[in-house]
Amino acid sequence: MNSKQIMIISTVIVLAIFSSACTQTGAGQIYRTGTQGLSLTFLDSNTKSVYEGEEFGLSVDVKNEGSVDVTTSNAGKLKVSYDNYRLKAVDENSLSSPIALNGKSQYYPVGDEFPISFYFTAQRLTQLREGATTTINFNLCYPYHTELTTMTCIDTKKANNDQSASSCSSENYDGASGQGAPIVITRIEPEILIQSKYVRPQFKIYIENKGAGYVTLAKSCSDDTFTNKDIASKVEVTAWLSGKTKLECGPDKTGIIRLTDSESFITCYLPQNDKDYNSTAKNYITSLTVNLSYTYMLIGKYDIDIKHNDNLEPVVSSGKCLTYEVVDPATQKCVDKCSYCANNPQNSICTDASTYPVPDFSFNNDFGCACSLSDCNSLEGKGDCIKGYCPGNLYCCNKKTCDAYQIEYDGACIDKCAYCANTNHAKDTAVCGTFDFTDFKCQSMTSAECNNYAKDKACIAGYCGGANKDTMYCANPSKATIAPDTTADTTIPTA
Repeated sequence: MNSKQIMIISTVIVLAIFSSACTQTGAGQIYRTGTQGLSLTFLDSNTKSVYEGEEFGLSVDVKNEGSVDVTTSNAGKLKVSYDNYRLKAVDENSLSSPIALNGKSQYYPVGDEFPISFYFTAQRLTQLREGATTTINFNLCYPYHTELTTMTCIDTKKANNDQSASSCSSENYDGASGQGAPIVITRIEPEILIQSKYVRPQFKIYIENKGAGYVTLAKSCSDDTFTNKDIASKVEVTAWLSGKTKLECGPDKTGIIRLTDSESFITCYLPQNDKDYNSTAKNYITSLTVNLSYTYMLIGKYDIDIKHNDNLEPVVSSGKCLTYEVVDPATQKCVDKCSYCANNPQNSICTDASTYPVPDFSFNNDFGCACSLSDCNSLEGKGDCIKGYCPGNLYCCNKKTCDAYQIEYDGACIDKCAYCANTNHAKDTAVCGTFDFTDFKCQSMTSAECNNYAKDKACIAGYCGGANKDTMYCANPSKATIAPDTTADTTIPTA
C-alpha cells in the first residue's frame, strides 16, 4: 500500500469519526426541547369510591418526559401521605419509594417510566356518618438540571461601532420552547463591553419556572428539602464560553437566583482579569453553555369517597373504645366523642364540666374534628374547641365560629367589609344597614384617620380584622373631603 492510499484511507476514517460525532451530538440535542421533567399520572383504572373496611389499590405512573437522567446515585423520591383517621396503609414502608428514570435520548426516545401501586384499607366510619371523602397526597421530588449550548458571536465590531463587514453579529437567543426541563432558559441577550484593548462579553440570561411544581436549591431529596425557606425558589446558574472559560454570574458571583412568578434574570460576565478576547480581533462565533441546577417537586392529590356499609358488625363493644371515643348507646359502636356530642349535646357523656375548657362551654351541631392544635389553642379560651375528643392531630372545634368583625357566608368566615361591599349589601340591612359600601375595602390606617374619614361616611370601624384587626378599617379614602376631626363617630352610619 503506497503513501497516497494510506492518506486517502486515513482521511476517510477521520471524516467518518467526525460525522459520527456530529450525528451523536445532533441526536442528543433534538431531545432537549419542551418544558417537562418528571410527571405524575393517576391510572384511569383507579377506583373513586370504596366501602368502609375495604382494601383497595391506587396506581400512579411516574415518567421522565424531560432530557435529564435521574440516577440511583442521586435518586428522586415519591412519598405518599394520607389521613390515618380515614385510611390505613397495608404496608407503611412502601409509602416512600426511590425514583431513578432515564430522560429522553436516542436510547430512550420517549423517556423512561415507572408504574407503582399503593394499597390501603378504608377505616370504619362512625354510626353517625353515612360517608366521608379523604385525600391521598403524592409528593414527587427529583434533582434535575437545565442545560443549553448555543452559538454566540463575539461581536468586537459592534462594540467599536465599526460598520465594516464582519463575519457575524450579536443576536438574542430565544428558548421559549424549552430545553427538556421544567426550569426554562427563555432568552439570552448578549452584550460586549470594552475594557482598554480587550472586550468583556456578558450575557443577560432570563429564566422561568414553566412546570407545574416547586423548585429549591437543594442538591437532593432529603426530608427537609422543601421546608428550608432559605433555599426555596432558587436555582444555581453556571455558564461557560468557548467550552473552557467559566463566567461569573450574578453581582455576588455565586450564580444563585431566586425565581419569581414570571421571568427572572441573571447576568453572567467574563472574569475581569481575562485577556483572551482582544477588541481588535475579527468577529467570530463560539459556544455558550448554560447550566441550571435545582431540585423539583410535584404534588398530586387523589380523592377517595368512603361509603357506609350497614352489613358490618359493630367495631367494638362497650368498654373497649379508645380514649377519644365513646360507645353510642343506640348502636353499641365506638364513635369519636366530638361527633357524638355534636349530635347529642345534652347526653350525660357530653356534660361533664370537669373536662370543659371554659365554664359555659356547650356543644352544638357545628362541632367536628376539624381543627389543628394551633387553631384549637386560639379557640379554646372562647369555648369553641375542646381537646381529647378526636383522633390523631385533629381537634374538636366549632367549625362555623366567626369573630366579631366577620360574618359566615357560603360556609366560610369573611370580613363584614368584603361581605357588604361585594356580596349582600343590598339585601342584608341587619349587617350592612343602608350604608353605601361601594368601593369600600379593608385598609391599613390609624383610628384618627378613620375618624376623619367617617365624617364623610368614608370609614367605619369593626368591619375588618384578622391578625391586624387593630390597624385595619373598612374605608374608601377617595370619598374623604373634609379636614381631620378626631371626635367623629366611627359607628356605622344609617343613611
